[in-house]
Amino acid sequence: MSQEYSVSEVAQNNGHDGKPVWIIIKESVYDMTEFIKEHPGGDDSILEYAGKDATKAFNEVGHSTDAIKQMKSYKIGVVRPEYTKVHNRQPTSAANGLSEKQQQQPECGQSEKKRIKFFFCF
Repeated sequence: MSQEYSVSEVAQNNGHDGKPVWIIIKESVYDMTEFIKEHPGGDDSILEYAGKDATKAFNEVGHSTDAIKQMKSYKIGVVRPEYTKVHNRQPTSAANGLSEKQQQQPECGQSEKKRIKFFFCF
């Protein structure tokens, strides 16, 4: 079983005052302290998320399979379940007052990129 950390424990390890650099990616906690020196994208991209959840930024960059495999060696644990329950919760249509059809409609003035159609309200 992996070591579990609270979000506040991760936040304390933000690289300041000689502390290690921990980040969260996909509910796993990584100690990036040594890796930041080797990171091809430079240390700024990791330090920006030190002590925080970097999942979205990590996914947007598009890392290679080798990079993802290498990350496993820096994994030190997981975030406690109470954090993952809060961050994985999706609003239901009843909760936000919209029908399924309304949720699928783009808002006025926004384009629907998936189908390369444009929808504007006049």
